[in-house]
Amino acid sequence: MELFGEGDRDAIPLPTYFGRAYKKAEEFCELLGKRAKGAGFFKTLLLRRIGSTMYAGQRTVEKLLNEWAGDTPEQEVAGMVEDEDDSVELSESMKDLTPAEIKLLKLCKEDLESCRDQDPKYLEVQKFLFQKEWLEAGCIIFSQYYDSVWWLANKLSEEHLPNETIAIYAGASRSGLLTNGDFKKTARDDIKKMVRDGQLRLVLGTDAASEGLNLQRLGTLINLDLPWNPTRLEQRKGRIQRIGQLRDTVRLLNMRYRDSVEDRVHELLSDRLEDIHELFGQIPDVLEDAWVDIALGEIDAASKLIDGVKPQHPFDEKYSKVEDIDWESCQTVLANVERVSAMKKGW
Repeated sequence: MELFGEGDRDAIPLPTYFGRAYKKAEEFCELLGKRAKGAGFFKTLLLRRIGSTMYAGQRTVEKLLNEWAGDTPEQEVAGMVEDEDDSVELSESMKDLTPAEIKLLKLCKEDLESCRDQDPKYLEVQKFLFQKEWLEAGCIIFSQYYDSVWWLANKLSEEHLPNETIAIYAGASRSGLLTNGDFKKTARDDIKKMVRDGQLRLVLGTDAASEGLNLQRLGTLINLDLPWNPTRLEQRKGRIQRIGQLRDTVRLLNMRYRDSVEDRVHELLSDRLEDIHELFGQIPDVLEDAWVDIALGEIDAASKLIDGVKPQHPFDEKYSKVEDIDWESCQTVLANVERVSAMKKGW
């Protein structure tokens, strides 16, 4: 696999307006955290969604302003999570925003709205799909959020691929085919078959597409955002890097904004990721807690978690050592039947 986007210089610079919006979101979460229990979850949620695309961030801020300023049922606010499987617990105080909190959200929304169509991630996707010709090899683009998938699919259809069918693979009721701005709901099994038959070159999916979907017909993968659960990242990659892939090398792009939570995590993990990956075959899920700690500003706690990953697999640590034994001092030698019985016992 050929990996792109992992270098220190590969993080996408935040334009001035986007940097302001991100800062306002962080300030809002700090205010909310001072007075409301459980606000830490919403800090991670809001920063995840802004870190996905400007459109997803804007939609989240609008939802907060429209629903938390009034009397909104808890399940509607919890609906912001959409494709995530996090549980949400709201306190009454959290739902009643203060004037200062509302002001910060409105400023954040204004900055996100001002140049939403100039999202730097969209420019990067265009470069890889068309200039680097990733589309010719077939591509799947992943995001944690349906908002981001929907927005990007429509932008690409409108501006670059009006006559080409683009698949959206998400929850059962949200999957379909987009052609020239016209979206038609389509069964996910039909989308899978179209990919296998070579009828689709471009698929945009949420993490609903990261399991049980074989896309080895496609040769490239773009992570529009990085899931904070490392196993999900491995599951995404497994859609194209699998038995049946005809290409010797598949290409993968990881995208992150500079100075975002994802970028801060990457900075802490960059020296360890390769060793950790080789150690477990996949990145340990315990590192998801490190992402949350960094989002909450608890850098020391995150560093402690990362440093706590042992340099050697626990199995190897216990059983790989071969010590000298004075066999002549051994008094008992097992018979063949006894050896078989001993080997059949569990660890």
